[in-house]
Amino acid sequence: MKPIISFALLAAIATIGSAGAAATDPVGYNTTTLYGANTLGARKNNVIGPQLENAPVWTGTVASVSGDSLTLTSAALTVGAYNKVTFDLGRYTFCIEAADGTWAHVDSNNATSVTLEPGMGSQFVAGDQVSIRPHLTVAGIFGAANETGLLANNDGDGSVADNIILVDEQYGGNIIILPSNAVGGQYITDGFAAADNFPIYPDQGIQVSRYSTGNLSLVLDGSVDVNGRQNGVPTGFSIRPVGNPVDFALGDLNLIGPTPATGLVGAAGGDASTGDTVNLLINGSTSVYFYSAEDLGSGPGWYDDSFGFADDTVIPAGLALLVYRSNPTNSSPFTWAVPAPDIN
Repeated sequence: MKPIISFALLAAIATIGSAGAAATDPVGYNTTTLYGANTLGARKNNVIGPQLENAPVWTGTVASVSGDSLTLTSAALTVGAYNKVTFDLGRYTFCIEAADGTWAHVDSNNATSVTLEPGMGSQFVAGDQVSIRPHLTVAGIFGAANETGLLANNDGDGSVADNIILVDEQYGGNIIILPSNAVGGQYITDGFAAADNFPIYPDQGIQVSRYSTGNLSLVLDGSVDVNGRQNGVPTGFSIRPVGNPVDFALGDLNLIGPTPATGLVGAAGGDASTGDTVNLLINGSTSVYFYSAEDLGSGPGWYDDSFGFADDTVIPAGLALLVYRSNPTNSSPFTWAVPAPDIN
């Protein structure tokens, strides 16, 4: 695991003012390669995840919990400032995060409290140190003027443009966004809705389907998630960002749990079809990994589908994981405690 200094800090420490209390977050930037098509129109898919966060707009303490409502100590919030807003459907634009990485979307707020997405109030208790953060947005990640350089089509024809694709776990299906000024901004959905401020959630991987040739550099700056994250992993297929601006080894990602309800399930006897798999997609090439509690030649640990030992396989900063939870014995979703980066 590399120290955070390796990705060129914008500032060693940034002091962030808030309505509740002073906070300090390391800030910096990182670069991820978006690989281009081999020939124009022969699409190449990239699967990435945001490595940094927006700075908190409020930090403080939970005074009490009632259902899904958190009353905050000494809060003086602007009523409605963190409310869920309408794009094509209602989308959350802020989240609240505790020191252990537990987070939840904010549905609405008044002057002293926030109401969370249904069912999430039980994840917080009085005394929790919390921060309210705005979610990243499409324009915030790829640039308000498309500084990343994605191929646009200003007629809104996504078939001849680079596409940003999100799996919509909130409402189902996929969300397709493309660079286009067809409705006045820089990005639109394939339904011609403005998408510059479309939120990207902390547990949401991003597919970038490149129609154009030539590699691009996606430069993201922001605050380091020093807490790590508690991200849900559902049954079946999901795309999950590592969410930290440093390279990680596969064996350090804390993905395997003692039971199917607490982590990915290893393969029995080296048969990858009996366990969960993690796929990595780099420059159009997919690598498949599974965990074995049995010694397959190099001890228990991660192996690739050629039975090469893979604990030390590097997950490049900015890459997202393709997680397949398909074994009938591991149908339960679980919460993945994403490790915090080493910032020493």
